[in-house]
Amino acid sequence: MKKHKTENPIEEVGDYMTPSPLTIDSDQTIQSAAHFMHSNQVGSLVVKQNGKPAGIVTERDFTRKVLAKGLDQNKATVSDIMTAPFHSIDCHESVLDANKLMAKKKIRHLVVTENDEVVGILSVKDLVHYFSNPRIRSF
Repeated sequence: MKKHKTENPIEEVGDYMTPSPLTIDSDQTIQSAAHFMHSNQVGSLVVKQNGKPAGIVTERDFTRKVLAKGLDQNKATVSDIMTAPFHSIDCHESVLDANKLMAKKKIRHLVVTENDEVVGILSVKDLVHYFSNPRIRSF
C-alpha cells in the first residue's frame, strides 16, 4: 500500500491564544490595573473606551511608561500608558505568521480577532508553548 505524503495542517492562532481576554476601562488608575493584572495572573489587559476595545496595556508598559517617567500610579490612568491602536491578528492566521508579526513589531502580545471582534490574546508565552510542543514542525 502506497502512503500519501500529507502536509502538516496549519496550526492557527486560535489554537494557542488565551481566549476571552480580561479588559479594563481606560479611566482606571494604573494602580488598579496593576492590582487587577496581579490578582488574575495575566501579563496584559485589553483597554476599553466607551465600551469598545481601544488599546492594550502590558507589564512592560508599567516599567517603560510608569516607572521610567515617574508617573503617579494612583493618579495616572490606563489611557496614559496603553498602546493604541493595538496590533492584532485574525484567529485563523497561522501561528508562524503571528510569530513573524510579533518579531517585526517587537511586541510580546497580540490581540486576536475574529470578524473584527476581540476573542483572545496571543503572548510570547503561548508561542513558547507552540514551539516547544513535542509534535515538531518541519519548516
